[in-house]
Amino acid sequence: MRFLGLLICLRCAALTCLPCQGVDAGEGRKYAVAYATYLGGSAWDQAREAIPAPDGAVLVGAQTCSADMPTSAGVVQPKYAGDDPHLGHGGVYGGDCYLARLSPDGRQILAATYFGGSKQERNVYGMELDRAGNVVITSMTRSRDIPTTEGCFQPKHGGGRGSTFAAKLSPDLKRLIWCTYIGGSGDEAPRGGLALDADDNVCVFGTTASADFPTTPGAFQLRRSGPRDAFVAKLKADGSGLLWCTLFGGSAEDYMLGGRIDNSGAVYFAGHTTSADLPRTSGSAQSKHGGQHDAYVVKLLSDGSRPDYVSYVGGSANEFPEHRPSVTADGGLLLPGVTGSPDFPTTPAALQRKLRGKNDAFLTKLSADGGRFMFSTLLGGSGTEFCLMPTSTPNGEIIVVGQTESRDLPVTPAPLQKSHGGGRSDGWLAIFSSDASRLLYCTYLGGSGDDMVRSVALGLKGELYLVGNTASRDFPVTDGAAQPQYGGGNGDAYVVKLIRFGP
Repeated sequence: MRFLGLLICLRCAALTCLPCQGVDAGEGRKYAVAYATYLGGSAWDQAREAIPAPDGAVLVGAQTCSADMPTSAGVVQPKYAGDDPHLGHGGVYGGDCYLARLSPDGRQILAATYFGGSKQERNVYGMELDRAGNVVITSMTRSRDIPTTEGCFQPKHGGGRGSTFAAKLSPDLKRLIWCTYIGGSGDEAPRGGLALDADDNVCVFGTTASADFPTTPGAFQLRRSGPRDAFVAKLKADGSGLLWCTLFGGSAEDYMLGGRIDNSGAVYFAGHTTSADLPRTSGSAQSKHGGQHDAYVVKLLSDGSRPDYVSYVGGSANEFPEHRPSVTADGGLLLPGVTGSPDFPTTPAALQRKLRGKNDAFLTKLSADGGRFMFSTLLGGSGTEFCLMPTSTPNGEIIVVGQTESRDLPVTPAPLQKSHGGGRSDGWLAIFSSDASRLLYCTYLGGSGDDMVRSVALGLKGELYLVGNTASRDFPVTDGAAQPQYGGGNGDAYVVKLIRFGP
């Protein structure tokens, strides 16, 4: 079979031969759709986070601009509170956070609530469950009246146009346990999300322009170094105060795009930067800034006092890491994103070493000490791709999702959807071997409008839960789904559950 593929490749002299691209055409991996449902109202909606339960139900975190989303009795906030999304730019006006729990068969919404104030809340940028099953979220807010709780760390908005908040809700979404702002007098956004440590303390990861951001004594960086710096704020489990808080950055623009905590309490985060003078550590995989915007990765000690390693990841053009990095069982860090650099640092056994489009997705793994790239690969077609949410399976395979404009992605045999559905972009799903040298599975997902897969979560039995947003009125929803019809506006959230079958 591989020899036949090689003959075809030589005859066509193209990049369409799956074996020559490292695609495992012989495995025959297949997935079936257990259910697919819209989750949206009459305005714009996007799902960003998903957490499966042991029984197959799934909790979804989203942003909605729709006042007619389904909610359930007795929840924290049954009605939309945000301002009118038609007042102006969608990044400034309109939106509440939205949480929903779907039944295992995707036919019912078991619980759902809005969460927000009278202005704008962005997407649920991070969502985790504590040991009691309570739901912890973070987002950016422009509202001065989110429902902060008595005894919280920061009951009042810091004063800038946007601020970070974090909140904890009961598992049934009927009780607000605590809620606090985290911010100074400038703009903040926690696009890096959050992570919980073994004691349910909450690390919030974001970007700030505040000169008075609330850092703590003994933290690595107490004052802002450039116009915008990344921040890591570790809140007590009850939201009453900071255990520690540090900034991180150089003399230019530094942004945060995601963070994680390992079993020892060490904190990992990633973002993109135009600073050529980030704090350095010896022996990093890439010690120098490569070009315009570079990705960067940092491992902090568990008390936030200093970095264990800092490394750039990038070539001579732009790199943007995406939501979010992942810590592997061997202590490595998986970093997803998009690059436009023709000299992006790939590794010799990588699946794809050269750009095929103006921008391609990348997936890079740093060693546990940050001293080398264990692998670094591109993946893409002739258009633009980005990837996010690297998720490791028990046997070490790596799942990623994202968005593509390419009509020539290297889809594998028996995909869910072998060709681009239409519109400007489709979502896509790919599974790499543990060393990223082979592509085990790749499929499009989308309809005739614009689509994106924003996140993937792995169930206990190997199920894959995909969430994102779609403007396709023909998105492939299933019969009996909780919402079989497109809600309206210029985009709905969706939830898809996949089951593997075959070899």
